[in-house]
Amino acid sequence: MQALDVLCPELYDYIIDFLHDDDAALRACALVCRAWLPSSRCHLFYRLKLSGSGPSPISSSWANNTACRRIYGTLLSSPHLAAYVNELSIQEHNVLRPSTYRWVSEEITFPSLLKKLVNIRALEFNFPPPNSGAIKTAWSTMTFREISEAMSSMSLETLALRQFSFSSLPDFVKILDSCRQIKTLQLDHVDIATATHLSPSALDHVLNLNLPDSISHTAETNTVLETLILRSNSLALIIPVLLRTNSFLNLSSLQHLIMNVTPDSYTNILELLEIIPNLQHLELDIDHDFDYDAHLAHKDTLSLTYLPALKYLSLHTHILLGRMEPVSWLLAMFSTAGPAPSQLVDFALTCTVDKPPPSLTVQAFDSVLAGWHNLDNLLTQPTFDAMKRFRLDFALDGPIGDESVKSVSLEFIKQLRNLRTKGLLEVDICEV
Repeated sequence: MQALDVLCPELYDYIIDFLHDDDAALRACALVCRAWLPSSRCHLFYRLKLSGSGPSPISSSWANNTACRRIYGTLLSSPHLAAYVNELSIQEHNVLRPSTYRWVSEEITFPSLLKKLVNIRALEFNFPPPNSGAIKTAWSTMTFREISEAMSSMSLETLALRQFSFSSLPDFVKILDSCRQIKTLQLDHVDIATATHLSPSALDHVLNLNLPDSISHTAETNTVLETLILRSNSLALIIPVLLRTNSFLNLSSLQHLIMNVTPDSYTNILELLEIIPNLQHLELDIDHDFDYDAHLAHKDTLSLTYLPALKYLSLHTHILLGRMEPVSWLLAMFSTAGPAPSQLVDFALTCTVDKPPPSLTVQAFDSVLAGWHNLDNLLTQPTFDAMKRFRLDFALDGPIGDESVKSVSLEFIKQLRNLRTKGLLEVDICEV
């Protein structure tokens, strides 16, 4: 009977899997018996999270026993543990006394630690947002060289950088070039500290001069990128790098794209959207100073014909009546759908609405309402029969107690009768 009470090892592993996010329970399981040790370690070491260190509690100088040094020392004494680490997250803090804060990426053991983590598939660097007027975090020349060399030996599938600034365009390309198997690339508020725009010839000259063999690869080594998050003030530099004909990145299979839209990068964004026919999820955060009326020409229209597989579309816009109104731009975009039925299932529109200026005339306001009415008619045509939801969020940015902004938003909603009748319209109004 005693033998029948023993479960198969696979069942023990299955049970331990349910404890993947309970470190205390996993440590206890690791001490039960040798058979439970591999499964427990697999979850305990799967994801490492490192943060910078403040000053030593004994003195005001840097702390010596940092998390990075402890992990590195553990891997020196037990090298087999490195194989369990699949994800590494660097979380730097926003500190009041930077002179006493030890950054993880600046530690002398950090590049050596990266080189030992040979099985890492996901790497992220999270830096604190800069204070008003300050610049984003950037690595020193030596730190960049050591980290980029360590990354070149990895097989990363996910790379995330947040609140970071590259010192130059070649530095960005070098980091990008180290991700030969990348599937998810997140560049969230990542800039390049150089000219905001380069002509194609100037771009080729810079890249060929600094990195002659960097992103030239054969078709057999092309990497299929599936998810791309780009929020940057340097899109006019980043997108041309991604679109280079000899780039190892294959963007044609991209399925998820999130990015901000700036006036100087709009043309580059249109070029990017033209080559990703398999895109299913698109989210655009349009800058508050984007001039919609200046981009109504055919060549400036975001054409849905290039996005036949698009199912989810989310737009973040700003409305200032009489000066900044996106409806005409939206009409031009949706008018490009067809003749085949659109695959769009979900459309989310977030509008930050400012207080109308005193100069707004009744005729101008009626013209805007007519635009919303036309949008309602367009989205209820048979071309968009696949649509299941139109989510409309109004963020009211007006003086406290002023109801004019809310009244304007309600007038917009009244124009969407057909969408409401079909049960597609969802509306939320909040103050910001």
